[in-house]
Amino acid sequence: MPKFAILKEGVNEALISETKGKVEKYIQELFHDYEIVKIDDYYTFTFGTISVTIEVLPWHSEDVLVKVYSYLAENIEIAGARAEALLNLNSRISFGSFGITFEKQAVFVYSLAGKNLDLNEFQAAVQMVAKTADEFDEIIKKGEAIPV
Repeated sequence: MPKFAILKEGVNEALISETKGKVEKYIQELFHDYEIVKIDDYYTFTFGTISVTIEVLPWHSEDVLVKVYSYLAENIEIAGARAEALLNLNSRISFGSFGITFEKQAVFVYSLAGKNLDLNEFQAAVQMVAKTADEFDEIIKKGEAIPV
C-alpha cells in the first residue's frame, strides 16, 4: 500500500475560499485591472484571438482544483483526423492537454492543485494556456494541418 493518503470525497469550502483569494492576488500581480473580467466565480482574459478562463473548483476533501482553459476555434467542429491529430499532441506537451467537448469543440486545459498553489506555477499555467490555445486556434481556423 502506498504511503500517500487515499483521496476522500468531500468539498472543502474553506480551502476553496482561501485558494480563490490566492488566485485573485496572483491575477492582480499578472494583469492590469482592465484586462480581467470577473463574472461569478470565473476570471477571463483575452490573449490574441482566444479567451482564457480561470476557475477554482472542488476536487476532494483535502484540496481544490485551479482550472485554466480556453476553447479553440469556437463554432468550428473538430472531428475525425483533425481531432485525432489534436489529441495526439498530448503525448508531446509537457503541461496541459487538448480535449474535445461533447459538442466537438476543441479545448486546451491546464489544471493545478490549489492547496499549495504559488505564483510561479499559476503564471506557468496561464502562459501555457494562452500561448498554446492562441497558436492552435489560428491553425484550426485557417484549416491548416495540425502538426503532430
